[in-house]
Amino acid sequence: MNGGIDAAWERITAWLHIHAPVTAATLRPPAPAEDIHATQKAVGQALPGDLLRWWGLMDGVDDQRDYRTAFTFPEVHMPLPVARVREEWASLSRYPDEDCCRPDGHHLRSAGDATFGYCTALIPICRGVDGAILALDLRPGNHHGCVMDWMAQAGAHRTPWASIAAMLTDTAGRLDRHRAAAESQTGPGAPAIRDDGALTWT
Repeated sequence: MNGGIDAAWERITAWLHIHAPVTAATLRPPAPAEDIHATQKAVGQALPGDLLRWWGLMDGVDDQRDYRTAFTFPEVHMPLPVARVREEWASLSRYPDEDCCRPDGHHLRSAGDATFGYCTALIPICRGVDGAILALDLRPGNHHGCVMDWMAQAGAHRTPWASIAAMLTDTAGRLDRHRAAAESQTGPGAPAIRDDGALTWT
């Protein structure tokens, strides 16, 4: 699994350095071990190995400073620094989803099930400028570790990505196809390069 994380992230960063260096420059170096440890302690549950490995390769982007040129996943989600993951989780978990979260830490819904409120088993990993969150779903079930899309007005819904590795691999593939197609790829979720040299998504 971690080998897949490494290979996919290397493909993404290599593409960015060649085709969108202004966006590549927004990626932060590996997350400090103390931030990772503090985040694990705060959420009170084991975090998936692929998430920990990804954080060992990068510490997100400064979503409050670099959002105009920052690296995003299709289509608008910027990876959060680990310290911001902890802050977002603490803020969103203040009012847990009463239809899912139990005081004893158990959950009435399974991984991948839609929720309206914020489930405390969702670990935010990316944030959009519109307030949307991509989160890993750590509830038990067949879809444990899948990526969920959450917004305050719409709740949480499962994305096509079954894991962080799947999200990275899909993103790397979209970038590779863009290069192979001589920048002629079109359609929703296709990468594009703006006039300022930043990566964006159609």
